[in-house]
Amino acid sequence: MKWRKINESEKYGVVIYNYTESSLHRLKLTIGDIVHILEECEDWYRAYNAKNKTVIGIFPKNYVHIKESVVHISGTYEQISPKEPAIVQEITSVLREWGAIWRSLYVNCNDDFKQVKVMMGQLLDWRRLIMARKLTMDELKELQQKVTAKIDQGNAMLGLDLVVRDEEGNILNPEVTGTVKLFKLHQHATQRILRENSKRYNQQRRQSVAKFQFSLYMNVKNFVCRIGEDADVLMTLYDAKEGKFFSESYLLKWGSQGMPKDVDMLNNLRVLFTDLGTRDLQRDRVFLVCQIIRIGGMDLRSNDSRRLAQGLRRPFGVAAMDLTDILKGTTEVDDDKQHFVPFQQCGERDFMDTVIRKVINAKEVSHKGQGLWVSLKVLLGDMKQIRQDYRHVVLGNIAIARKMGFPEVILPGDVRNDIYVTIMQGEFTSDKNVEVTMSVCNEQGQVLQNVISQGAGGEMTSQYKSVIYYHEDKPKWFETVKVAVPIEAFYGSHLKFSFRHRSTTEVKDRSEKVYAITFIKLMNDDGTTLTDTIHDLCVYKMDAKKHEEAQTYLAQPSARRDLERRASQAGMQVNKMSIQTGPLSLSHRDSFQISTLVCSTKLTHNVDLMGLLKWRENPHELKDHLLALMKVDGEEVVKFLVDVLDALFSILMQNSDSDVYDNLVFDALIYIIGLISDRKYHQFRPVLEVYIEENFSATLAYNKLMVVLKSYIDGAEERAGQQETLYKATKSLEYIFKFIIRSRVLFSVLNEGRGKQQFEISLKQVLQALNIMMMYTSDNTLTVQGAALKYLPSTIEDILSVFNARELSFLLVDFVNNVPRDRLTRQKMTCISDIVHSKLFNFPECRQLLLPMILSHIKVLLEKADELEDCVKISSDIMETLTRNDVGPVDIDITAVTLSILRTVIQTVIPMDRTSNIIGTYVALLTAILRQMSEYHYIQYINHFPTKIDLTDFLMEILMVFRDLVSKNVYPSDWNEMIMLQNSVFLKALRYFSHTIRDVFSNPFEYQLWNNFFHCAISFLTQDPLQLENFSSAKRNKIISRYKDMRRETGFEIRSMWFNLGQHKVQFIPGLVGPILEMTLLPETELRRATIPIFFDMMHCEFSLMGPQGRPKQCFPEVENAIITQLDALVEGGRGDEKYKDLFYEIIYNHCKEHSYLRDQGINFVETVQKLLQHLLEYRTIINDENKENRMSCTVNLLNFYHDISRQEMYIRYLHKLCDLQLDCDNYTEAAYTLMLYAKLLYWSDEPLTPVLQSDKYPNAQTHRELKERLYYDIIVYFDKGKMWEKGIELCKELAQLYENETFDYISLAAILNREADFYSRIMRQMRPEPEYFRVGYYGKGFPSFLRNKAFVYRGKEYERLSDFTCRLQNQFPNAQLLKTLSPPGEDIIDSDNQFLQINAVSPLFDDKRKFLDKNVSEQILKYYKVNEVQQFSFTRRLDDHSHDITKMWLERTNLVISYPLPGILRWFLVASSHTYEVSPLENAIETIQAANHKLQTLTALHSIDPALRIDPLSLVVNGVVDPAVNGGISQYKVFYSDEYEPKHPKKKSIELVKKLKECTITQVFLIEKAIAVHGKKAPESLRPFQDHMEMRFKQMKELMDTELGLTISTPGVSSQGAKVKRIQTMPPGANLHLQMPETRNSRPSRRHTQLQPSKQNTVVKTQSVYVRPNSPSKASPAKNKTVVNNKRSAGSGDLTESAPLIELNEQLTPMRPRRPDSNKPGSRPSSGHVKLTDKTMSVASTTSSDSAGSIPTPPPEEPPPLPQKQVYADYTNLEGDAPPPLPHRKHPVQTDHKDKPQPPIPMGAQKTPPTPPRKPSRPSIFNVSKS
Repeated sequence: MKWRKINESEKYGVVIYNYTESSLHRLKLTIGDIVHILEECEDWYRAYNAKNKTVIGIFPKNYVHIKESVVHISGTYEQISPKEPAIVQEITSVLREWGAIWRSLYVNCNDDFKQVKVMMGQLLDWRRLIMARKLTMDELKELQQKVTAKIDQGNAMLGLDLVVRDEEGNILNPEVTGTVKLFKLHQHATQRILRENSKRYNQQRRQSVAKFQFSLYMNVKNFVCRIGEDADVLMTLYDAKEGKFFSESYLLKWGSQGMPKDVDMLNNLRVLFTDLGTRDLQRDRVFLVCQIIRIGGMDLRSNDSRRLAQGLRRPFGVAAMDLTDILKGTTEVDDDKQHFVPFQQCGERDFMDTVIRKVINAKEVSHKGQGLWVSLKVLLGDMKQIRQDYRHVVLGNIAIARKMGFPEVILPGDVRNDIYVTIMQGEFTSDKNVEVTMSVCNEQGQVLQNVISQGAGGEMTSQYKSVIYYHEDKPKWFETVKVAVPIEAFYGSHLKFSFRHRSTTEVKDRSEKVYAITFIKLMNDDGTTLTDTIHDLCVYKMDAKKHEEAQTYLAQPSARRDLERRASQAGMQVNKMSIQTGPLSLSHRDSFQISTLVCSTKLTHNVDLMGLLKWRENPHELKDHLLALMKVDGEEVVKFLVDVLDALFSILMQNSDSDVYDNLVFDALIYIIGLISDRKYHQFRPVLEVYIEENFSATLAYNKLMVVLKSYIDGAEERAGQQETLYKATKSLEYIFKFIIRSRVLFSVLNEGRGKQQFEISLKQVLQALNIMMMYTSDNTLTVQGAALKYLPSTIEDILSVFNARELSFLLVDFVNNVPRDRLTRQKMTCISDIVHSKLFNFPECRQLLLPMILSHIKVLLEKADELEDCVKISSDIMETLTRNDVGPVDIDITAVTLSILRTVIQTVIPMDRTSNIIGTYVALLTAILRQMSEYHYIQYINHFPTKIDLTDFLMEILMVFRDLVSKNVYPSDWNEMIMLQNSVFLKALRYFSHTIRDVFSNPFEYQLWNNFFHCAISFLTQDPLQLENFSSAKRNKIISRYKDMRRETGFEIRSMWFNLGQHKVQFIPGLVGPILEMTLLPETELRRATIPIFFDMMHCEFSLMGPQGRPKQCFPEVENAIITQLDALVEGGRGDEKYKDLFYEIIYNHCKEHSYLRDQGINFVETVQKLLQHLLEYRTIINDENKENRMSCTVNLLNFYHDISRQEMYIRYLHKLCDLQLDCDNYTEAAYTLMLYAKLLYWSDEPLTPVLQSDKYPNAQTHRELKERLYYDIIVYFDKGKMWEKGIELCKELAQLYENETFDYISLAAILNREADFYSRIMRQMRPEPEYFRVGYYGKGFPSFLRNKAFVYRGKEYERLSDFTCRLQNQFPNAQLLKTLSPPGEDIIDSDNQFLQINAVSPLFDDKRKFLDKNVSEQILKYYKVNEVQQFSFTRRLDDHSHDITKMWLERTNLVISYPLPGILRWFLVASSHTYEVSPLENAIETIQAANHKLQTLTALHSIDPALRIDPLSLVVNGVVDPAVNGGISQYKVFYSDEYEPKHPKKKSIELVKKLKECTITQVFLIEKAIAVHGKKAPESLRPFQDHMEMRFKQMKELMDTELGLTISTPGVSSQGAKVKRIQTMPPGANLHLQMPETRNSRPSRRHTQLQPSKQNTVVKTQSVYVRPNSPSKASPAKNKTVVNNKRSAGSGDLTESAPLIELNEQLTPMRPRRPDSNKPGSRPSSGHVKLTDKTMSVASTTSSDSAGSIPTPPPEEPPPLPQKQVYADYTNLEGDAPPPLPHRKHPVQTDHKDKPQPPIPMGAQKTPPTPPRKPSRPSIFNVSKS
């Protein structure tokens, strides 16, 4: 089984199935991937994926589809592409690239997602259409334009590279395209995309493309109208603003059966409205109007058609459609889309014109489903062009409806002789139902046959009959027909209109005769045609019995104006004139109006023009006609352009009086040429050119024209009166020379070249005369000289056909150079530009003459910074010409360009504003020059500098320009082709310049030049367009195939230059460290391997550098500092990766290891850099993360690192970053601590600040004292905002000391003391929320390295509880799983690739302050120290959650020590160490009771001193102890009090702990008694039932202790009326409990128990340890899971509970109420009226604090009075003020299930929706509950 190479045609494969096998050598495939196949072996292919060519593997053959391929080899790079049309390949590539972006748009919910989807679908459809190979060439070309436009639009929308194309839409290859041309194509492509994306694109496109002419194609698909008779359907274009038709009608003969009368026309009802132009686009509203004229009886509703007159033309209805948007291009149409044109029927008395206006102005038409369905399409160009471009549209029988009037361009051969006659209106006194019949008659009255057209598509007729309006004597027809009379019959013809009354019945209608006629002649008496105007014709009544003769009425006036003229001649009034001739008599009461429009290329209205055309008939008036010609309206002249030119040249050649007529003809010719040159008639230029080439025949005209022209030029300065004529002649030079040259060519053909020499002499004399004229400096010749500069170059191509090119070049050089300096500069540059674009410039021998002149003018202007736009345009055009293959050798020209203007162009680019419109063109010019320079040109240019200084200046300038251009590219970022071409040219130049620098400037060494080269090359290498890894694979492969990786080549050049520095290397240290470091950070492995050793070379250079004492320096601090400083900025900016870190370490470490002296320092340095890179990469990964806490962690890591390596400037930099981060999160306390680190670097001295210590935030602080003082003030503000007033006081004291003893600034001292006093006041008066602390463990490898498998203690935000904190952390790590136990995670979790969070609350361990020892300190003061400035924390968990035996409830307590105290510069710190030990059940009981004692003692003391305190907190605490709702109170510990416990646990320590428990219990009784007494004093009357209830429960509690616990306690009676409380000595809150474990647990005999060690820290508050989701499953019941009860206070009462001061009682307290006599004491069992208690009713507060209450002496045994009966179990936590709790009347004894007891409030920090609470334990174990 052997592998064999694949054929080139089978190397391209497309993956059609996913292949995921992970065996050895397998290549994983994804559907749609492209694979390039290398080898095959039976059923296997060996290939690589086009996305990653480095991975080669094998896969089964049936997983890919092979497409026929083509292989292109460029050097070592092999490009494989499918053998498909280029446009298909482009679509495929685009779809792949768009597909990846489209997916990201979907993920990011981008608005462009749907639009991209639509565009991709269109491209897929078009690709399928092209691949089907069923399109014609024209259709394929049109589709290709659509495809490329859509691709360009999509690329622009997605921010992809601009695709540059040629005129046919093919992608250009920049390697064979000129630089300037490529730049211009980029500009055009950008503008094209902007136009396509603009809303006005279609309108602009229509106005630009249809500048001259276009047509409207219409196809009638269907016509639905219920007529019942034959009809004429007339479709016409209508101008709604002017209210008239402007095109011929399209006539459709419709039959009564509802289909065309001509069946052959079915499905071929097509018309082309032609001759439309720019003026028609400017019409405000254009409509397609369809008039339906019924042909039948007078009344459509009459049933007896046999008796009715038939064939009458009657109005029926109108349909109209707005075409304005379609014509202007704002609405896209094609011939496949059908438009409905609704129909509106005429009313009984409506005129057709009235109905048209109604339909046009109506918003809606009640068409009832009647109307036309038409398709429309706008076709660009004249008819000739349309027949070429739209052959499939206009092929076959299609009607042509021309515009009424001339098109904007009348081409030769377009002969017309049409008159459009509109029958407008009439007024008749005695007749109605009038029908007008029009015909065309000759002088004999004979009707001309078939000269009238009702509309396109209809036949020519001999007469036209109008519509009949029923019973209307003032009809308004407005019907237009075309009269097409042959030119030979036009003279003597006239229009004849006859009027006839039409009747309804057939019999009567037959008897109706013509009762009147009118007429009008087509030609006027002066030989001109009928005027285009409204004609009010004379109506002649006619005697039907007599026969009229044409000679009879033609002698009479035809129009009212003629009648008025005759009346005026006769001296009579018009209305009194009577004309009677034969059967005709003039009727003054009747009137009839028509309008005419003549469209004739042979007949004119103008008398002078007609006289000129017929000059032979009146030669004596020729002079007048020539002079009058220049006054004729231009529109009339251009209509008869060909005839006028023929007449002029006939006069010139046939008239013998040359002195008189030559100049007149020349002036007339200039007038006509000037007219054509005018923008208004610019479209007639093709007509004139066609005339010169095809119709002009004056072979001897050239001599006369040159003579006249030279005479005008020679007299330019002498004859002031002829300046205007000469100016016009100069403007007409192009066509004058065309006539001259054409005349000479015709003469030469006829005479076999005779007279050539004489002609050339004459022509040269004319040109020399122009050259002499250009030397004039007078003002009166300024305009003529400017015109000559502008128009002479246009004659070059024609002159070259008859004149020597080299000789002409000499003349043109003199022509330009003769212009005085600083005169007509812009016109001169325009002339030069035209010369460059002329055919003459293509000849090498001519360029050698022209180019020096052109370049000298350009150089002068560039040096003066004048006419910069013209200069760069001309220079660019020159370079573009020199890139063409048809201009001969160009090496000499390139030399001329480089030596003349290269440096000038560079010096022009340097100061130019980068936002200038022409900067891109100048850079393209510079690139073009450098691109076309060969090695020979570079060497030649370098050697042409006379001195080294000049060469140095040039190299400095060009390196400066290169560096600036690659750093700030002048081209848009999507001009990738232009940018890459520029880079390839710059790289080639840098290679040449590096050799020059190395060879010429090494000795003597030119430091600045070498330095500029290094910086320029590195800037080139690090520019964004060269970072290939940031591009898609397709773009990357495209760049590599064409340009390779230019970074690698540049890097090797830099390396070569560095190692050629020799002894001068030290001059570039540390200046080049940063740039070279930036270069090495690029992700190109070969580049890194080649350039990283430069750093070791730098280290070695500095290490070996001789010091001031002549000894080697033996260290490299400058290199070290520069690398560390620059790494920070570069890595943060996105450079570098893990591979670079490892590669840098490997290369530098190996170099250092092999060096004997540098070894130790080098290895230490490289390890430092490795650690720094690790921290920087972590920081960069997190810096843009939304999680600012992670950013803070990384910032602190870097902060500590820079502190450890003593980089003070970097340390301060990151201090500011950390401070800003904290302020962004409103962490004012942490921001203050951060600034404190900055302040600690400063001293209270006037020593000036070093640059390292200076801060941009405090620019005015110049000394240590000033900066530190300002920092302190900011820190104080932040401490104030963070409510850390204690820390603020410390700073205030320090500042006060400064002001008092150092600066003696008493004003500042007063202010700071006031601030300090304010802080003291706030401490005592304002409430501060106590933060909670949480431990978080991050387990699993899914976390960042700075979090992975580490535990932290977090300081919660204000009022943030465990549930809130957990949710916040889970939002930061949404993929993390929450561990539900506090057990240490196993190896499976630690080594997992997932993320696991372990979160629980911890309690701070309070560190006693010495200043507070043995002193009475307010609780408000102590509260701060309990939760602030803490470094140790504790949390507890039950070891066995399933045990209900109190003796087996062992706890595991963990004490944590974090790395820094909280609060600090962060809200969290790493757990530095932890200590875990077990707490026995007995110790837990002691701690619980001691915590409750401490709270009772504190609250009682507070209320004893301050009567104004709210009583709610005291009520809650006392009630919670005497009437516990859960856990059973003290009774749950009864096993420890029993006599059986001590014998089972005989150890001394166990005995001591039992004794301690009993002492604490006794102490609690006395504290409760005191608290109840205080409560009784303060309780209002409304709380009296509650007070009685507590006293009763307290009594029952003591009885329980006596009966079940064996504790006999004798206390004074409790009375609500007050009592004297004896002195009770308790353990202070801060006392420590020294406990030893009494025994080991039987369940874990092998477990090592850690004894509780003495500690100064006491747990202040215990919180819920582990947060569990509300819906998380749990095996244990809720009661069992609650190992530690959350005893946080509510916002309302909790703050008062712990805010009171701690008071030491010094008085002996005794009860004021007398003791109860023994007779009233209860017996051994209570009466039936008392509530019996169980062992679960007594309790202490359910907290787990480590505070101890200590032991107290037992007072004398006294029994209290009986307590009141408990009425209800109630929750008093929500009482406001002194409001009493609700006490509803009870009808039944108290039940133990407590159904009516409200749920306890949700503990702060727990979940918002608590789980269902467990049932309350039943209580009646000892006493029976009975009715009172």
